[in-house]
Amino acid sequence: MITVFKGAALIDGRGGTPIKNALLVIKDESIIYAGDANNYSIPEKAQVVDLEGRSIIPGLIDCHIHMDLHGMADTNDENYVEEKLRSIRTAYNMELTLQRGITTIRNAGSVRQIDFAVKNAVESGWCRGPRIFTSGQIISMTASGNDYFKGMYREADGVDEVRKATREQIKAGADFIKVMATGAYMNPGGIPGAVQYNLDELKVIVEEADKLGLRVAAHAHGTQGIINAALAGVKTIEHGSFIDERGIELMLEKDIYLVPTFVAGYHILEHAQSNEVPEFMIQKNVNMRKIRGSSIRKAVEAGIKVALGSDAGTSYNLHGLNAMELILYVKEGFMTPLEAICSGTRIAAEAIGIEDRVGTLEKGKIADFVVVNGDLVKSLDSLLDKIEIVYKEGKSVPLLN
Repeated sequence: MITVFKGAALIDGRGGTPIKNALLVIKDESIIYAGDANNYSIPEKAQVVDLEGRSIIPGLIDCHIHMDLHGMADTNDENYVEEKLRSIRTAYNMELTLQRGITTIRNAGSVRQIDFAVKNAVESGWCRGPRIFTSGQIISMTASGNDYFKGMYREADGVDEVRKATREQIKAGADFIKVMATGAYMNPGGIPGAVQYNLDELKVIVEEADKLGLRVAAHAHGTQGIINAALAGVKTIEHGSFIDERGIELMLEKDIYLVPTFVAGYHILEHAQSNEVPEFMIQKNVNMRKIRGSSIRKAVEAGIKVALGSDAGTSYNLHGLNAMELILYVKEGFMTPLEAICSGTRIAAEAIGIEDRVGTLEKGKIADFVVVNGDLVKSLDSLLDKIEIVYKEGKSVPLLN
């Protein structure tokens, strides 16, 4: 069956001007045409869907979420949710994520392999969700604050232990490896700028991942941690809060992507008066917000490729609101709306290594796309509340009110 979507403004994710009165043509799970309506003859038996006044974009790709966290004000409260219930809740979160136009996610750490179970359930058709790439447990040195997220970290110290920890995640089914290169701000003992793993430990993690063609994502707020991770050969820097000129130079030289997760701090500060967010989270974010914004702006201006990462699941950072990260890129002046869409589509696909399959609307790609009732060149706000159609792999996703 050939289905033709006509009349919408087509934003194909490649960075060009939207094509007005465009056609998007799909057959089974693939795109067979995307472009100007004047350059394609619609087959007589094709199903035609009129989308006049709408915009079509590629399915969004979020490179950094925590699928089994649920946006609780104090993330420590997640530790008291019974594990079977937590798995069911994770499946619910993934269906909601898909309904909001995020057709691919990269899960950057979960508790005791819940992520693998839900990924398998989605791929087996037992529940709906986006395409899932997951890391298993986060590899971390023994560190104060890790128990704030019980079961999420695989603590390992020294070259031999981190090698084994990496192999354990790969054996369990990890699609990539997540490592803590610096401290964090969402636990009481974490110091975001502090270096965690030494360069030799990071290199071993990358070496083990490389053996099977897997990429490494490094949680790195601090300046030296970013430099160490880049020298070790990671593919993405998560957060990058205190990046300096040397870090930028290395990221450009080694083609490393930045995944800022700027919206996570935004939600914490927006709810600072709720008396529910822990004071240490508020204070760390007050101290870091301007610095983080300045770092993203500096990275974008230098030409570093920035990929969408929302950190969904953290405090008040609800699954399904992932596109708020892109909206903030525009509102903070980091990017134009079209640049932000590229960040959440083509560039995010490149960061994960799936750009040959998804991320743009062009012939031969998988038919992942989103139809929005709004002019996305003017504003991205409609990505939150005016999504009308979502397709994943050529199939329409049922949307709930």
